[in-house]
Amino acid sequence: MKIKPGSKGGVKAVILCPTRELAAQTVRECKKMAKGRKYYIKLMTNDLSKSGNFKDMHCDILVSTPLRLDHAVKKRDLDLSSVEYLVLDESDKLFELGFVEVIDSVVEACSNPSIIRSLFSATLPDSIEALARTIMHDAIRVIVGRKNSASSLIKQKLIFAGTERGKLLALRQSFQESLNPPILVFVQSKERAKELYKELAFDDVRADVIHADLTEQQRQDAVDNLRAGKTWVLIATEVIARGMDFKGVNCVINYDFPESAAAYIHRIGRSGRAGRSGEAITFFTEEDKPFLRNIANVLISSGCEVPSWIMALPKLKRKKHMVTRDPISTIPDED
Repeated sequence: MKIKPGSKGGVKAVILCPTRELAAQTVRECKKMAKGRKYYIKLMTNDLSKSGNFKDMHCDILVSTPLRLDHAVKKRDLDLSSVEYLVLDESDKLFELGFVEVIDSVVEACSNPSIIRSLFSATLPDSIEALARTIMHDAIRVIVGRKNSASSLIKQKLIFAGTERGKLLALRQSFQESLNPPILVFVQSKERAKELYKELAFDDVRADVIHADLTEQQRQDAVDNLRAGKTWVLIATEVIARGMDFKGVNCVINYDFPESAAAYIHRIGRSGRAGRSGEAITFFTEEDKPFLRNIANVLISSGCEVPSWIMALPKLKRKKHMVTRDPISTIPDED
């Protein structure tokens, strides 16, 4: 970006992120890169979106989630006509989450005819790419590494656990054999995140959990505690942790089998960052077996070994699945 710091005439760059946590992280990283230069970089908070005085606001770079920015434009008269750069981070997830109409509204508000639009993501399925091209003109595609593949720095492993109860036993055994924090554990829903947190708390594992029912401050505290080493294990859903940079994560555990190859790549990509090696462990049950081959293809493209029987499984036309699972909890609820 070639933005003059402290320039007048309104917001010059907008960065859209799918979650509040990723937006906050993006602001922190922007401020680090802008150190020593007088850029005005702001995060669109809930308070700012609903009651901000945008006419007198000094802002060069504005980072926001789609709904908050759209609210500020429609209800608070935020002027984006001077925006020179519009960035959609984790663009596939932005479109998947049903933000298409909101993004169209933001694109329309960023009416500068010379605007440059950029989309970033580790994966971009063909269907999402076709949708994204509706807002891109004469687009140039830049691919770093292999398209839709995981880092070769991540040691990937598939573990058959048989049943849901077997997964809990396998997780406990993994922790007993070698607990190498910090560790991210992914589950498929916030309810299961809460259940697994209770199990690990019962085992006296220094764990925390992040899900949509927590306040924004509670979620940020959970992330900060993992970064600071106060907790060893963070349980999360894939949507919440999308794009987050958890520096130094040694291991990612897919407690629940990912719903797609793209979800798998994003999950394990929390490890093996910035040239560091990492590890990814994925549990699967009998119910997950039909979907193994989609994930196995990612392992092979990354140079990992996969048992021949998995590659002999039939190809599935469906790219996503969500198994209905038995509850995790083995601990009785307190009266």
